[in-house]
Amino acid sequence: MLTLAFDSCMNKIYAVLVKDEKVLSSVTEEFNANGGRSSDIIRIMKKILLDNNMNFDDVDLVATNIGPGSFTAIRTSLTVARVIGQELGKKVIGVSTFEILENLPFTSGSKKKITVLDARRESAYVKTEDGEPYIVPLSELKETLKKEDYFIITDNRLQEITNGISYETSDINLAEIIARLAVKKSQTETGEWGKLQPLYMNSPAKV
Repeated sequence: MLTLAFDSCMNKIYAVLVKDEKVLSSVTEEFNANGGRSSDIIRIMKKILLDNNMNFDDVDLVATNIGPGSFTAIRTSLTVARVIGQELGKKVIGVSTFEILENLPFTSGSKKKITVLDARRESAYVKTEDGEPYIVPLSELKETLKKEDYFIITDNRLQEITNGISYETSDINLAEIIARLAVKKSQTETGEWGKLQPLYMNSPAKV
């Protein structure tokens, strides 16, 4: 299976082309200060395919991050994936930000993983590896993290508050994780482009 995976919802633009389990091309790029995120994604994907003497018709599966994250970034990623799926009849699979970060190769030992990400507006996205995601005010975050001796995965913005490990310190191309998870999901999901839905989280809730 030839999988084209990308992500623009995190701290950089990530893209990867994977043939079965072999990574053919892997690109990580800083965001363009002048915007144009969708055009950057398409440019990067076209280059990856061209470098491997391929085109979009050769791709079997398209995978992307569905959030949470920036509203604009999520919308951009899903729009690009849906267009490819609709116009070319390709399978499209979404993977959440939480799924991606929970699969980073950090050694957590016996501790339960918890992902804590900046949600802006003085709040944080929170999800334990076996729980549902929710939003908590930053004023309550420390109390939330005291509930258990967690292995905390976070971002640079909240690293000092949480004393966790920031995913931004990893040099792993996150699209490689997306590709791997998407291939697994494709065994049970139809991959219809119209079923690709964003994971927006903007209403604070408590566990």
